[in-house]
Amino acid sequence: MNTISLKQIFLLVILVCIYHPAISQIRSKTSINSLWRFQKQQAIPSISNPNTSDWEIVNLPHTWNDKDVLDDGNRGYYRGKGFYFKKLHKSFTPQIKNYFLHFEGANQYAEVYVNGQKAGEHIGGYSAFTIDITSYLNKGKQNELLVMVDNTHNVNIPPLSADFTFFGGIYRDLFLIETSKIHFNILDHGSKGIFVDTPLVNSQKASVAIKGSIRNTLKKQGEYTIQCKIYSPDGILVTKNISTLECKGGDTITPFRISDINITNPLLWSPDSPHLYKLEISISNKENIVDDEYIKFGIRTFSFDADSGFFLNGKPLKLMGANRHQDYPSMGNALSDDQHRSDLKLLKDMGGNFIRLAHYPQDPAILEEADRIGLLVWEETPLVNEVSLSKDHNKNSEVMLKEMIRQHYNHPSIIIWGYMNEIYWAHRFIDEKIVDRHTEATLGLARRLENIARTEDPKRYTGMALHRYPLYEESGIDKIPQIVGWNLYHGWYYDTYGDFGKYLDQQHEKYPGRIHMVSEFGAGSDPRFHSIKPERFDFTIEGHKRMMESYLKQILERPYIAGASVWNLIDFSSERRIDPNPHMNNKGLMSADRTPKDVLFLFQAALSKTPYLKIAETNWTNRAGLKSNKLPVQVYSNLDEIELFQDGISLGRKKINNHSAIWEINFKDEQNQFKAEGYSEEKIFSDLLNINYKGVPKIFNNENHIDISINAGSNHSFYDDKGKNTWLADKKYEKGGWGYLDGEPLYVSNKIGTKEDILTINGFIGLYQTMRKNTSGYRFDVKDGWYEVELLFVEHYPKSRRFVDGVESPKHNGQERIFDVNINKKSIFKNWDILKDYGYNYPIKKKVQVKATNNSGVYVQLKAIKGETRISGIRIRSL
Repeated sequence: MNTISLKQIFLLVILVCIYHPAISQIRSKTSINSLWRFQKQQAIPSISNPNTSDWEIVNLPHTWNDKDVLDDGNRGYYRGKGFYFKKLHKSFTPQIKNYFLHFEGANQYAEVYVNGQKAGEHIGGYSAFTIDITSYLNKGKQNELLVMVDNTHNVNIPPLSADFTFFGGIYRDLFLIETSKIHFNILDHGSKGIFVDTPLVNSQKASVAIKGSIRNTLKKQGEYTIQCKIYSPDGILVTKNISTLECKGGDTITPFRISDINITNPLLWSPDSPHLYKLEISISNKENIVDDEYIKFGIRTFSFDADSGFFLNGKPLKLMGANRHQDYPSMGNALSDDQHRSDLKLLKDMGGNFIRLAHYPQDPAILEEADRIGLLVWEETPLVNEVSLSKDHNKNSEVMLKEMIRQHYNHPSIIIWGYMNEIYWAHRFIDEKIVDRHTEATLGLARRLENIARTEDPKRYTGMALHRYPLYEESGIDKIPQIVGWNLYHGWYYDTYGDFGKYLDQQHEKYPGRIHMVSEFGAGSDPRFHSIKPERFDFTIEGHKRMMESYLKQILERPYIAGASVWNLIDFSSERRIDPNPHMNNKGLMSADRTPKDVLFLFQAALSKTPYLKIAETNWTNRAGLKSNKLPVQVYSNLDEIELFQDGISLGRKKINNHSAIWEINFKDEQNQFKAEGYSEEKIFSDLLNINYKGVPKIFNNENHIDISINAGSNHSFYDDKGKNTWLADKKYEKGGWGYLDGEPLYVSNKIGTKEDILTINGFIGLYQTMRKNTSGYRFDVKDGWYEVELLFVEHYPKSRRFVDGVESPKHNGQERIFDVNINKKSIFKNWDILKDYGYNYPIKKKVQVKATNNSGVYVQLKAIKGETRISGIRIRSL
């Protein structure tokens, strides 16, 4: 008897692993992200032989707008063409294999060239697309790729306008896919060509239906076997199915449907238990596997009710979460998969169970993570603000919807397909001669998109996000989708936040059969701004908290509101915006670098299922205020009662009301240590926070050193986070003390201050945006001695603007405002016309050394010659 050596056995095992059809992997998918040559230019290079020797070397994901959208003092960012070039160092055999490029995203129009020949193109910046490059490849390793990407404004490509930045580039992963000549149809709108349904689901049984199509690029037809294996979330094979079909040859598409697969005692997917099954599906020709793929899917049921809200697996569930944009400072939208996943974990850690992906399909890593950790998803196409009157625009919009649905069909997390957001927002700017045509065009497109979504996926719901604008009801577009999402900003842009619930109640009463959600609600905030008396549109952290506390309470107490998503999870890039932190939309629960704002802790307290408490003053740990004033310390918690300690001394217990308790506290100079404690099931939960405090005298009592900074015309303080100095909220003068003599804060369109982008400076924009007008000056009853007085002025653009294009400081001849500035009768500015001398939005800072004598203190006089006086800030410091 012949014996087999260990070496022979080892070789035999290797051969079995390579050739056995049950365990071989036929298809390959490999990223080709590394070491591309890139050039940003409008002129098209030589397609057949581009000279790329001096091009920049970049890795994907990549955007060319990662820096020019930052606060660089310039408005606008590059919108044009960029070219990517790469040699493929791989041996190709196009006579026996098919090769594809799969782009997860390139914004917003792309052309792909292989060896100097155009292989394909794609319109739209937020969906994936796949291009067959087989026929353009050379056998062997001599192959070159050139990709042109263009983010130029195009009236035929949504979005036409929006409150976010349209970053250009190949900003998601790019893959090379290799298949056999017969394969699942990955050219089906960028999808896998395989779609999984669960038409029957209960606790005892779930039926699984699989549909899709097979592409045969062989010349001859043949009979093929489709094998399906389904594995449980624990990796155990639970069922399998084998079926056959005949595939015609000659680059044909053959659809298939398999519907006789059952799973007993299924594990249902939910946010608390996100169980995922895995389908392994293959195509075989006799004994040989010719293509294989796998898909994760979940088994669940869901429904909406106009009165009772949302139900998952037959149980009521309030959908609570946030919207999310896809950018990061200095990276644009070219994020790694880990960064995308990290953002979803932040939302899950907040206690959220829901995310709205605004306002476009996002990276595949987002949906994979939502499936994995249990977040329900509203996903939507990038139809924002307006439509254009063109057939190409409509066609592109329809294709984008099909791409989104087919690419993401198998994700159990998705429950809503959205296709329009505030689509009448730009109507007020449309020429009256064609505005009716725009309304009709919008209606017609909405009807077609609704029909497409219902046809493509009748199981999920359709949604449209509306803002408070009467045309939605007048035109009837609000009756087209199954779900109406409201983007509401009562108490921020209009009305008071107490009007929020009243508005929704009116809508519910008017349309009792309608499903209502709050697709957006929020307020802007800047961690440098603080106020004990916040007001609308002041961007204070405290104003943000007060507004969201009210909104959250109103949402949770109304069962007919199926769900709500905060605008926004994170501050995000909006290059045209002119808020205190310009080029950004500042409505995030976290700053753009993912640092929490204090309001985030409110949602954690409200939504967390485990005991939680947090001292919600992390954005105000460096404070200054009047020595006689008490300042708040707030705790958010889901416990019943909290005790607060200051430097180890109890400040008493308080009952938690609306997830909150607030103590008014006398701070001591320098460091104050606070500890919050609560109890649950005999366990102690606590949180610590140190707050540094600088007490400023209200009345002077021979202090040796004076240093007072005033944020003139403001209700809030401004913290210079680099200089570590606080500019105090404005106050009226009292004898023996300091403050303004008269005048009033500047309001523009009933909002405090101007939100104009103050030019040439970065960190102090918010300080210059508020100002006191019509004041005759400020007094400081300081003792005799030398002082430095610093004065801040700006002439703001007088109109109310949320966005800016083009020139921000148009020329002006002045003569609108002229005044003198004197300090202790010494002239600083005479007949001063800021507008004439400097123009709009340029900051002026003047430092002057003065001597106080004869116990007369320091008097900064503003004397009007023409118009009203204005001042943005004033500081006095002992020398």
